[in-house]
Amino acid sequence: METIIPILFFGAILIQLFYILFVFTRLSRHHDVTETDYLPPVSIIIAASNELENLKELLPILDEQEYPDFEILVADDRSSDGTYDYLINNPDRIKHLNYLRVQDLPDHYTAKKYAVTLAVKKAKNPWLLFTDADCRPLDQNWIKQMVSQCGAGREIVLGFSRYQKLPGKLNALIRYETFQTALQYLSFALARMPFMGVGRNLMYKKELFWKNGGFSGHNTLLSGDDDLFVNKAATKYNVGVCVEAQTESIPKTTWKEWYVQKKRHLSVGKKYKTRDRINLGLLWISGIMVWTLLIPTFFVLPVWFNAPEWSRIPVEFLAQYGLKHWYGFNDWMRLILGVFLLYIMIKWLVLAKVNKRLGYTINSWKIPYYDFLYNMYLIVLGIVTLFTNPQKIKWK
Repeated sequence: METIIPILFFGAILIQLFYILFVFTRLSRHHDVTETDYLPPVSIIIAASNELENLKELLPILDEQEYPDFEILVADDRSSDGTYDYLINNPDRIKHLNYLRVQDLPDHYTAKKYAVTLAVKKAKNPWLLFTDADCRPLDQNWIKQMVSQCGAGREIVLGFSRYQKLPGKLNALIRYETFQTALQYLSFALARMPFMGVGRNLMYKKELFWKNGGFSGHNTLLSGDDDLFVNKAATKYNVGVCVEAQTESIPKTTWKEWYVQKKRHLSVGKKYKTRDRINLGLLWISGIMVWTLLIPTFFVLPVWFNAPEWSRIPVEFLAQYGLKHWYGFNDWMRLILGVFLLYIMIKWLVLAKVNKRLGYTINSWKIPYYDFLYNMYLIVLGIVTLFTNPQKIKWK
């Protein structure tokens, strides 16, 4: 045990530094293509269930997008709040609006995936841009900025969707977890290892959807209309990244709501490709090990290397627990602390640069604190998802 703990600790730091320096720095250096002559017609797809108030706010905003040819296609999933009447009557005179209504749900589909599939069938344009009813694009060039990343044979564009900043610890943790998720899927895509996207800001070709069989293989799972589809359809060369065209969503406001949401999202990770599960597993487990093994390593390593007598501090009352002495602060402890602090500083600097690229979605000076909380969150949710059946989770 005395040799295993320090080896695991220092090994975890090395793995973390590999991802930080060779993967995450790609996002900190990334700059979107700013100009393009390629402006294909785009269909914005929104699957909505009882989202009338959100749609009343969102649709006029989308209608004002500065783009030459687009439609807004709303798939109304059996709403009972007057959504369909609003879409039919179109009292706000939204000129780009199109819609469909889901009246029955087949047994072999979950609700959102069926609504999205029908919307893809009805979409009249070759490029599909997805968002949710509670999302808002941050400027009128959202479509154009996403489209500008479509060059060089790309069929998928991954965007970033942040959460609204509100007071409270829960909101800060939600925003940091969302930042970490974006850091990972955008950075891995830039490293030619794309593994997921977020449906609040995601674009891909309509023909790609059909070429990959739509949601076949996971159409009975609630989640995965975004990440599992991208995981299946993405290749090294067909994915672009857009950090400028962002959307903002309304976050959960209670711990219970957020827990249910994250359990749903993480439950489908077991369906990722083996390569992606290994990558994420190494990243997450090594991060957890750095934090959880710091204290054990701090006290075990001096014992392992036989710290000199002068560093031993007798503590007689510990004898009853089988401990003869305790080691005071010595060179080995300085080494451990120095390596850990160097690791934290490197990670802090790289993540702060990424945070700047993503529009300061979190407080950079709090990164080490929330990184600790994030890894504790991974432990809890990781255990929960091991015993979660994604087919028994509900969308609404």
